[in-house]
Amino acid sequence: MPQTKSRKKDLRQARARRQRNIKIKRAYRAAVRAARQTGDAGAPEVAQAYKALDKAAKTSVLHPRAAARRKSRLMKALHRAQSQKAQS
Repeated sequence: MPQTKSRKKDLRQARARRQRNIKIKRAYRAAVRAARQTGDAGAPEVAQAYKALDKAAKTSVLHPRAAARRKSRLMKALHRAQSQKAQS
């Protein structure tokens, strides 16, 4: 455990940041999961997933390139699902 005042404050801040980061991380994961389940690239869940990923990137929870990669893979999967649905 920290001994000095500044280290104690730093620990408090780190715990608060961790809680905030976990909340943002859960939000984007849930949004991406919901978007994948729709199977439709034009669904409102996809917009929510994009918004959650952008927020995670903006707040440095997720690297901006990682967010872009996740968005790209999400759309690729949704387009693939739509084309398979259309062929059936």
